Amino acid sequence: MRVNVTFGEGTADAETGGAEAASSLRRWLMAEPELRGRAKFSPGAERPPAGHMGDGLELVNVVLANGIALGSLITAIAAWRGSRSRPPQVRLERDGVVVTLRDNSPEQVEQILRMWNASAAGASALPSSPVDSASALPAGDDE
Repeated sequence: MRVNVTFGEGTADAETGGAEAASSLRRWLMAEPELRGRAKFSPGAERPPAGHMGDGLELVNVVLANGIALGSLITAIAAWRGSRSRPPQVRLERDGVVVTLRDNSPEQVEQILRMWNASAAGASALPSSPVDSASALPAGDDE
C-alpha cells in the first residue's frame, strides 16, 4: 500500500520549506519503532500545477507492508507535527483519496483511517477525485 505525503496547501511552510519538512519527516518515520520493517520511505518531488511559479513541492513516498502499519504511519506523522514549533499542514494521499492532517488529535487520525478503510472496501459512494478530509466524511456517523 502506497501513501504520498506532501506539505501545505500548495505552498511550503514559511519557517521550513517543503524540502526541509520532507527530510525531517522522513528521518522521523525511519526512526519510528512501529514502522521498522513494515514501511519503506523514499523522497520525491511533485511538480507545481500549471500556471504556478516556484519549485515543486517535496514529498515523502511511503510503501507499507500491511494495513496495520497505516495507523502507525498516521500517528507518527501527527507526533512529528506536534514536535514542530510551527507545524506544517500535511496532506496524505492513498489510492487517489487525499486527506489533510490539520491537528494532532487522535480523533483526526481515526477519521482518516475510517475514510481510507471505507474507500479501500470499495465504497463507491466516495467521489473518485481527490477530496479533503473536511468534506469527505458525512456530518453524522451514519456509515
